[in-house]
Amino acid sequence: MRILFCNIAWMQYYKGSRKGVDEPIGGGSFVDENQDGSELHNFDPFLLIHEDGEVEEVCRGFVVTKKSRSGADQALHIERLEGCEALRTVDSVEDVLVIYCAAHSSHNFTSIVGWYRGATVYRYYQEGVNEDDGNYIRLYNAVAPRENCVLLPVQERRPVMWKVPRRQTGASYGFGQANIWFAEGREENKLLDRFLTRIVNQIENYNGENWVNQSLEDLLRKQGKQ
Repeated sequence: MRILFCNIAWMQYYKGSRKGVDEPIGGGSFVDENQDGSELHNFDPFLLIHEDGEVEEVCRGFVVTKKSRSGADQALHIERLEGCEALRTVDSVEDVLVIYCAAHSSHNFTSIVGWYRGATVYRYYQEGVNEDDGNYIRLYNAVAPRENCVLLPVQERRPVMWKVPRRQTGASYGFGQANIWFAEGREENKLLDRFLTRIVNQIENYNGENWVNQSLEDLLRKQGKQ
């Protein structure tokens, strides 16, 4: 299975920033200064109209890639995905399980917050315009049908279930310095293999509440915040 782990800012709903309600935490200098960024909408579905007129509801996901020494955005090296070693010239890869992770400043762990199954992942940032967002151009490097996307409720993001390791804590696998982890080399690390098997099984068998399927207004009303 092609699996891509992405480290993004911590939010509750990922349907845009709202002061005092859902503000991003740990998203880097741009997000911290502007309280905005493309990843803040990773689980905010919208209607996509294809060139043939077909309408599809999708989620578009964003994760920041590294920059070169000159300051230019670097490519997402999709050839490092499982079975894609020969695809060094293609611009996108399909059928990827994209797992979004984040760390809250008051937590001492990184948690899976949601995922896209059967996603298309792009080597370079794509630009998308959302009319419901004031025609604001947002970047993305993954897209998936809404029915393949899950955002875990905050109360579900417990370390015993959804914790993702970081190498700087001494783990033999997990996120390093980059915001992207390809989880390659599974055959050489039995601990990693067991971790991935467990996480994939949890994702495939998850039947709990999915915040993708609820609007921000409904979520706030449900939690007594509106």
